[in-house]
Amino acid sequence: MNKDILVQKFQQALSYEDFVASGAAEGHDKTWNQRYEQLTLEPEQQEMISGWVREMNVLCLTGTWCGDCSLQGAAMARIAEANPKINLRFIPRSEEHGDLITISTINAGHRVPVSWFMAEDFEMVSWFGDRTLSRYRSMAEKQLGPGQSGCNSPRPNDPVREVLNEVLNEFERVQLLLRLSGRFREKYGD
Repeated sequence: MNKDILVQKFQQALSYEDFVASGAAEGHDKTWNQRYEQLTLEPEQQEMISGWVREMNVLCLTGTWCGDCSLQGAAMARIAEANPKINLRFIPRSEEHGDLITISTINAGHRVPVSWFMAEDFEMVSWFGDRTLSRYRSMAEKQLGPGQSGCNSPRPNDPVREVLNEVLNEFERVQLLLRLSGRFREKYGD
C-alpha cells in the first residue's frame, strides 16, 4: 500500500458528522443516524477503549448509500469517540478517489466499506474490508438456507451489536499491535 496515497486521502477525508451530512440530500443520513443511535458502547467497552495509549489513524472508503457502511461506520464513530487518540475519517467511493478504489479491490470487486488502520506516522498497520463475519453468516443462512453454508456458526441473536463487537475487535487488535510494536515501545520508553 502506498503510504503517500493514504496520507493524501486522509487529509481530504471527512469527519463522521460531515460525511453523514453529505448524504442528507438523498436521504441517506437517516440510516446512518439510526445505526449510530443503536450502537452505544457498553461501560466495559468504553473503559477499555479509553485506556488505549497509541494513536491510530483510520480511513474508511465508504458510501452514504450503503447499508453495511452505515452499520460499520456508526460502530467506528462510537469507538473513535471513546478515545481522542483515534483519528477517524471517511472518504466517499467516487470517481474522484478512483486511485483508492483501484487499490482496495476484494475478491476482484470494488467493495465498501474498506478501512485502513495506520499508525501515528501513517505507516499501514491493517486493513479491514467488506462485510463482517456475522453479516456473512446472516447472508449465508438467508441465501443458502440453514446449515448450507459449509460453516457451523449460527447467525447472531443481535446482528447489529455483533457488528459493533467485530469492528471493536479489529480496533483492539490494531491497538495491541501498535502497543507491542518495538519501534513505538522504544520511542515512548514503555
